[in-house]
Amino acid sequence: MPEPVDVVHAKGARTLTITWDDGATSTLPIHYLRGWCPCAGCQGHGSTIRFHDHPEDVGIDFMAESGAYALHIRFTDGHDSGIFTWQWLRTIAPQTPPEGLKRGMFRGGHFVLGTAPIE
Repeated sequence: MPEPVDVVHAKGARTLTITWDDGATSTLPIHYLRGWCPCAGCQGHGSTIRFHDHPEDVGIDFMAESGAYALHIRFTDGHDSGIFTWQWLRTIAPQTPPEGLKRGMFRGGHFVLGTAPIE
């Protein structure tokens, strides 16, 4: 799994850009990150992780590395319980298949477009 070599929060552009050690660069809109928050409060306790739409004006209040494996992010809407692992950030990155920003769900580690009943 690729590791990050640089992480840049562009506050005005409301993006987080990660440069990976394999040469890829991922630019993730902040509202997109908020929509893919992996915490149990956002996702429940099942095996499906769903995208939840959030306003485009959500930003980052605080961000810090959590160990050597993740980012802890506090969003401007007050939400701060998600730990975004490097693996998760690479999974939702635009260059990871299917290419582009993903809206739908991951079930069993595979992306599925659309919605389905909660497990």
